[in-house]
Amino acid sequence: KAISEGEESSGINAEYGGQMKEQSMEVIREKMKEKEKLQSFLTKQRKRLAKEKVYRSYLEAVVEGSTEFNELRDILRKYETLSINLEELFMKSNAMSDELDAMKHGYMTMISKNNEETMRFTNDIADLTWRKENASSTAQKWESLWTHIQNTAA
Repeated sequence: KAISEGEESSGINAEYGGQMKEQSMEVIREKMKEKEKLQSFLTKQRKRLAKEKVYRSYLEAVVEGSTEFNELRDILRKYETLSINLEELFMKSNAMSDELDAMKHGYMTMISKNNEETMRFTNDIADLTWRKENASSTAQKWESLWTHIQNTAA
């Protein structure tokens, strides 16, 4: 009986130990994956640093050859200032372009109204000219009738 209990406990221990080994292997695998990710990230960052080192060297050469800039930070501040100014100028340009478009629209509306009014006045003048000619014709007819009546009565 003691042997069977010992076998059972060793079976339990073996099963428990197997689970422990499996869990520790899983932890090791996760740590290895994490390590690979970190190494990949480190490699990318080193490549990026190497690319940016060229720019830093260039900017340092500019600082050395320039009388306007004393430090690398001066160039970066100047760049920031110019970038902000450029953005503001674009916004002002867009606002002015919108304002110009609105003024063009107002101008075109005013021209259209002016053309309509000119056409209306032209039509009024044509109508009044027709009425004047009609009245002149009628007046001439009545004047000739009046003259005829005066000549016949005399």
